[in-house]
Amino acid sequence: MKNFLKRASVYIIIMIFAAAVIFGANYYYGQKIAEDVKAEIREAAAANNYQLRSIDVASNPLLQKIDIKNLNLSQADQFNLIINQAEINFGWRQILNYIRNQDFELDKNLNSNIGQIRFSNLNENYQLNFQEAELHYLGNLTEEMFLAFKNDNNLQPLLDNDHQLNFTAAELKYNFPYYRSYGLTDEAWARLSTFNNFFLRADYDKEQRNFKLKEFNLNSELLTLIYNFDSIIDYNDQNQQIIFEELKGDYDFHLTAEDLEFEANNFYQDLRFKQFDFNGSFDLSNLNDLVRANQLDFNLKLTEFKLVLAEILAQQLNQNSFGILAENNQFEILINSFSYQQQYSHPNGSSQSKLDSSMLLADLTAEYNYTEEIPYISSAELKYKPQTAKAEQLNSFLQLVLNEQISRNEDGFYVIKFWGPIDDLSLE
Repeated sequence: MKNFLKRASVYIIIMIFAAAVIFGANYYYGQKIAEDVKAEIREAAAANNYQLRSIDVASNPLLQKIDIKNLNLSQADQFNLIINQAEINFGWRQILNYIRNQDFELDKNLNSNIGQIRFSNLNENYQLNFQEAELHYLGNLTEEMFLAFKNDNNLQPLLDNDHQLNFTAAELKYNFPYYRSYGLTDEAWARLSTFNNFFLRADYDKEQRNFKLKEFNLNSELLTLIYNFDSIIDYNDQNQQIIFEELKGDYDFHLTAEDLEFEANNFYQDLRFKQFDFNGSFDLSNLNDLVRANQLDFNLKLTEFKLVLAEILAQQLNQNSFGILAENNQFEILINSFSYQQQYSHPNGSSQSKLDSSMLLADLTAEYNYTEEIPYISSAELKYKPQTAKAEQLNSFLQLVLNEQISRNEDGFYVIKFWGPIDDLSLE
């Protein structure tokens, strides 16, 4: 029993000693890595004329992570960047390389959890605030690439490597200081500019010159924007610009504004609408610096829209309509619904549109061809019925200007048929 206790005591002492060595080495190398990371950030900031206002970095090699507790980086009149609680993961290979060579490099496969990112663009006056973000990057993004872009506006080194990027955030807030000038209240702006579960996924393949935006997803209580595209790109050395040789994708925009409140401003006295939807798909090609639409389909819909113009704009409308509209500098329009659909596959397309408003009922159908520089309308028909005396008066004035007597069908709709180049239409 005594021998067992003696051996156990030796084992315990060895384990305590080993633990002390491990934790001591962990503390020592953790401190050194943290100081080296801070030094590299300071050097990079100084080399790029950035102001490093604050930085707090800790490292724990045993847990294979670096914690950037606080980083505040800015450039006068350009931007301000604040990062809080960023956890960057690294591997044992990097730790061993540091112990041997005293050189710590982040792995090309970068994973990071970030508590908060706050970015302010001081030129364009907007701010982005990300909460609980996750960043996953696989590729080779070096300081030399960054400097080539910053100093020479050269993106070519970036395109000589593969890149994969996934970025998500539990919450994204967008701030624009002039929102009140558009009649938005504080509450309305907060509901419009706060998004949950933001997603951004993008890949670049250098061999195929293929850049894919797999997913861009903004989703809030009122607004949804989903966007993706697949492209073939090239780089113009002379103009130092990325050129999209092929670009195709889909998008979906949806805004529910039934409960939004708009205040009177320089543009309108009253504004409200229920819903606005815009979605579609596209396929574009760049041929000799000219963009050709191979396919361009989209749908637009607006429901329960009301607009009362501000007095000064109503006055201008009255003057431009020869005193017919906006009498007494008052103009109001109610749109129950407006829709527009387009289907286009090079070189032929068609469109349909319907309007149900307080001033006018209208229905437009058209077929067109776009092989020449100017689109050619093969056939089109516009049917409309004025709903007010003022609208009827404006229609009479239109016939006078066109020097045409527009016929009415049995349902009371005026009918105009037209065709020809869009800048020189023939009417029937």
